[in-house]
Amino acid sequence: MRPFIICHMMTSIDGKIVEDHWTAPYDGTENDDTTISYYDLSDSFNCDAEMLGRVTVQRHFAKQEFNDPNPVRVIDPQPFIGKRETKRLCIVVDRHGRIKYEGDEICGENIIVVLGKKISQAYLEYLRALRISYVFAGEDGNDLVEAMESLGRFFNMKRIVLQGGGTINGAFLENGLINELSVMIYPGIDGRKAAPSLFDWSPCTDNSGTEKTVLVTGNPAAGQSLELLEVKNAGQGVIALRYKIHREKNRE
Repeated sequence: MRPFIICHMMTSIDGKIVEDHWTAPYDGTENDDTTISYYDLSDSFNCDAEMLGRVTVQRHFAKQEFNDPNPVRVIDPQPFIGKRETKRLCIVVDRHGRIKYEGDEICGENIIVVLGKKISQAYLEYLRALRISYVFAGEDGNDLVEAMESLGRFFNMKRIVLQGGGTINGAFLENGLINELSVMIYPGIDGRKAAPSLFDWSPCTDNSGTEKTVLVTGNPAAGQSLELLEVKNAGQGVIALRYKIHREKNRE
């Protein structure tokens, strides 16, 4: 049984998600004061875990990279259940095992890593030594359906809040795994064309560089539509929007 997934993000008016370049509120309010409602709303979802992509984790929480100069691939790796003592867990999607952690927690939450099966023995041993749990998303780490089913089976995950960045959000959208979308619109502008967005999707590629996608149209949102559930003034000029995602039968 796959968990129910809420994609929860704060964006600028133009849909960008890296707050460093957002314009400041007109009244001089600090950006941190304006964005605190985002974390409060995330907590209110009462999810079993939050989920972050590798880029987000390395940008904010674990900047060092794991170095394995002579990687030896594991044959038939199996999920590992490590330390699970915190109320909410933090799932990190790191397909190739690049992140070097300082401990078994991110922001006070025990970690579960989603990996590809083409992972080195040294990296799995490193995670186990830290008592960090892990599951797998197929050979290359792109089978998110397998990963979600493993999280449900081995960790009894019922509800997950997906909090980006844009690349991992786009991958979940492509796979039809998002049940609800929660978007908080910050009262500012980014304005940069190439800045990361709420959904930054691109087709998966194989080792030869050939594009592969489950979608004939090349549109990750194909067959999915939004039903507005709630509009709320979150204060400080922030608007909170909540949508249910409906999927055509061939996308379920």
